[in-house]
Amino acid sequence: MRSFLILLLLVLVCGVWAGEFQPLDEDDILQLLDMLAEADLDSTDLAFEKDWDLSTRFKLDSQMRVLLNPWEGLNELAHWRRMLGTQCMCQIASSCMAEAWQIEEEEIVHQDFARMLENAGRSPKKLAKSWSRILDEHLHHWRQAFGSFSPAQIDSLRSFWYQLCSEGEDREKYKDYIAARGLPYLEDVGLEYFAEFFDQVDFALLRQTALSYQKACSALEKAASKLKFPSQKPYIHKSPHGLMIFGTMGDDIYLPHKKERVCLIMDPSGNDQYRLPLGASWENPFFYLWDGDGNDVYSHDQPGGFFTAELGCCISVDAKGRDLYQGDDFSFAAYLGFALHRDLEGDDIYRCGMFSQGAALFGVAILNDEAGNDRYDATSLSQGLGTTRGIGLLMDKAGDDVYYLGGKYYHAPLMPLDHRTLGQGMGFGFRPDYAGGIGILYDGDGNDRYLGGVYAQGVGYWYAMGMLIDEAGNDVYNAVYYPQGSGIHLACGMLYDASGDDAYYSRNGPGQGAAHDWGVGMLIDGDGNDAYSIHGGQGLGLSNSVAIFVDRSGDDRYERKEEQNYGSGARSRGAGSIGLFLDAGGTDSYPDSLMANDKTWQKGTYGIGRDIDLRPSLKTSTEELAESAELPSADDSIDSLFAAAAEWEVGSAIQRVRTARNYLAERSEEAIPWVLEHKLNTKSGLEYRALEALLKDAPQMAAGLYPYINEADSLAAKNAISLLAGEADSLLVPYIQELLAKGKYIPTCLSVLGVYPNEESIATLSQWLLDPVERYQFIAARSLASMQTSETDRILREKLVDPTFLLKCVLRFLPEEGENER
Repeated sequence: MRSFLILLLLVLVCGVWAGEFQPLDEDDILQLLDMLAEADLDSTDLAFEKDWDLSTRFKLDSQMRVLLNPWEGLNELAHWRRMLGTQCMCQIASSCMAEAWQIEEEEIVHQDFARMLENAGRSPKKLAKSWSRILDEHLHHWRQAFGSFSPAQIDSLRSFWYQLCSEGEDREKYKDYIAARGLPYLEDVGLEYFAEFFDQVDFALLRQTALSYQKACSALEKAASKLKFPSQKPYIHKSPHGLMIFGTMGDDIYLPHKKERVCLIMDPSGNDQYRLPLGASWENPFFYLWDGDGNDVYSHDQPGGFFTAELGCCISVDAKGRDLYQGDDFSFAAYLGFALHRDLEGDDIYRCGMFSQGAALFGVAILNDEAGNDRYDATSLSQGLGTTRGIGLLMDKAGDDVYYLGGKYYHAPLMPLDHRTLGQGMGFGFRPDYAGGIGILYDGDGNDRYLGGVYAQGVGYWYAMGMLIDEAGNDVYNAVYYPQGSGIHLACGMLYDASGDDAYYSRNGPGQGAAHDWGVGMLIDGDGNDAYSIHGGQGLGLSNSVAIFVDRSGDDRYERKEEQNYGSGARSRGAGSIGLFLDAGGTDSYPDSLMANDKTWQKGTYGIGRDIDLRPSLKTSTEELAESAELPSADDSIDSLFAAAAEWEVGSAIQRVRTARNYLAERSEEAIPWVLEHKLNTKSGLEYRALEALLKDAPQMAAGLYPYINEADSLAAKNAISLLAGEADSLLVPYIQELLAKGKYIPTCLSVLGVYPNEESIATLSQWLLDPVERYQFIAARSLASMQTSETDRILREKLVDPTFLLKCVLRFLPEEGENER
C-alpha cells in the first residue's frame, strides 16, 4: 500500500507540476515521505479533515484543495510561478477573475477595437468620440451585471467596502468621508445580510466586460502612437462617461474638475503632475490612463481615489520614467471590479495607506512594475492582499526593491508595541462569516528587502491563502509575528524563494513554514547559503495543523535554540499536528546537538526533522556566475588583460581574474615593460595585487623594479620597494638603509625591513623605536614583532618603557618569553 501511495504522489509531482516551475523535485518528495514513515505516517496523513467551520461563506476551491491536502500547495505554487513568469497580462487577468469569482474561465471573443479606433487618425477629438462609443457598449453590460440592485442598495454596497475593510482607529475619518460622498453610513455592517447582495452580482458578465475593456485599452494604447498631441495646453473632451484629456509633450499639471470626473488621460511625455482623483466608480465605471514618458508625480489625499476600481474598471500604464505615487487608503485596489496598473520602466516610489498596492475584495487588483529599483510603503492590508472573493497581486519583475509595511496600526493586546501589517502576499478572511481570498507578492529578480510586522510575507488568515514568491536575488525577510509561510486559523500561507543567499528573521513565531489551528504553512528555499532566525517555526505544526519547511541546498545557518523549531508537531484537542523540517543539501550549522548534518530527529507528537546532503555538487549562484563570466582572450591587448587581472578576485570574477593573470605571465616580455611604465605608480589596491601576481609568475620582473627605487615619482618608488620586499629579495636592504638615511619613504621602508630578520635590520628598527613620531615607533615595533625571534621580543620589552596604546597592543600580542627561541 505504501509503495502505491508513493507512486501516486510522484505521478502528481512529475505529471502536474514538473519542469522548471516545480518547487520540489522527486528526491525531495521521497525524503519527506521517508520522514513520515519514521513516525509511522504516509502521504495521506497530511490530508486529514481541516474544514471545521461549515457556516463560513465564499470559500475558494483552490484554497480548500490546499487546506484539505497540503501536497496541493506545491501544485499551487507551480501554477502561479508558471502563470506570472510566462503569461501575458491579459491571460493573468482572465485567470485571476475566474479564480476570484469562482466561474469557468471561458474564452471570450473580443471585438476588433483597433479597427474601431483607426478612423480617428491623428485627431484626439475623433479618438475621444470613438472611445466614447466603445464605452457606451461596455457601460450597458456593466450596469446589467448589477441589474438586480436599486440605487439605494448600490450606495450601501459602496459604503460596505470602506466600513468593512478600514481599521477601527479610523472610524471618524470614514464617517466624514462617506458623508462627503453622499453615501449612507452603515450602523451595522451585517455580513450575512450583504452576502445575499453578492450572490446577486453577475460575475460572469463582470469578467466578460472587464476583459473586453482591457482589450480595448490595449488598442487605445497602440492608437496613441499615431496621435498628434496638442502643443500648448491639454485638450479636454466632454463625454457622457466623463472628461477625456489629451496632454502635451511638456510638463503638464492635472487638477481636479469640480463638476465632472475624468475617465481618460493620455499624456505622451513630460514630467507631469497628477493631482486629481484617478480611478473608476459607480458613476463613471471606466477609467484609463496612459503616460508615455517622464518623471511623474501622482498624488491624491483621499481614500478610494487613487488607481482604484470601486464597482468599475481602472486600467493605467506609465511607460517610462522615475515616478512617485502618493495615495491614501484603498489605492491600487479593487472592489466588485478590476484594477490594473502597469509601470514599465524606472526607479519608482509607491506610498499609500491601508488596503493598497494590489488589494481586492470581490474583485481583482494587480499592481505590476516591470523594472527598476522600486520602493513600496503602505500601512496595513497591502502589497498583495486578497480578501473575500478577491485576488490581490503585487508583481515586480526586476530590480532591487524594498517592501515596507507598518507605521500606523498596533496589534494590541498580543503585540501592543508592534505594528499589525497583514500583507506582502496575504490572504485574509472575516472570521467567522466570510472566507478570505488569495494575496500574492511576486518578485522576479533582484536583491530585495521585505519589512513587515505582525502577519507578513506569505500568510493566510481564516479560509484564505497568501503567497510570497521570489525567484532570484539575495533577499532579506524581516517580521515580528506570524510571518513567512504561515497558515493561521483554517488558512494556507506559503513562501517560496527560488535562489539567492537569503536572511529570514522574525522576533516571534509561529512562522517560517508554520501553521496554527487547522492551518497549512510552508516555506521552501531553493538555493543559496541562507540564515534563519525565529522563536518557534521552520516546520512547526500547532493545533492540528500541517507545516512544511524545506531548504533544498546551500550551507545554511539556523540560529535559534528553541524547542519548537526544526520540525515539531504539537498535540491539541485530542489529536496531533504534523511538522516537517528538511535541509536537503550543504554543510549547515545548528544551535543544538539534537540537530546536525546527516541526521534525523523527532519532536512533539509528529514533528520530524532531517538534514541530508542530496546535492553535494550543487553550485551556488555566485559560482555559476563565475563559470559563466566572459573570460579574456589570450590575444587581448596588454592593457585589457591587466584591467581584467586587476578586478576583485572574488565571487563571480575569480575565473576571469585568474585567466587574465595567466595570460599576462605567458606574455611577460610584453607585459612587464608595459606595467612598469603605466601601472607602477598606481594608487589602486586591486592593481597592486595584479602587479604582485605578475611578479610572482614572472620573477624576471624584479630586475626592472630596482631602477624605480630612486625615481622622482614617489608612488612608483614605494610600490617597487613593496613588491620587491614581498619576494624577500635580500638585495633590497642596502637600498632601504640609504632611503632611511635620506629620510625618504620612512613608513614603507620600516615596514619592509620586517621581512629581513638579520642583525642590520634589527639594529635599524631598534633605533626607530625611540623616534618621537608615534607612527614610526609603531611601524618599527610591528616589523620587529613580525620577525618572531627571542631577540626581537626582548628588544621590544626593554625599549618600550612607557608605551602608547598602539605599542601596548604590540606588547600584548607577543608570545610568552621563551616561545620564540630560534
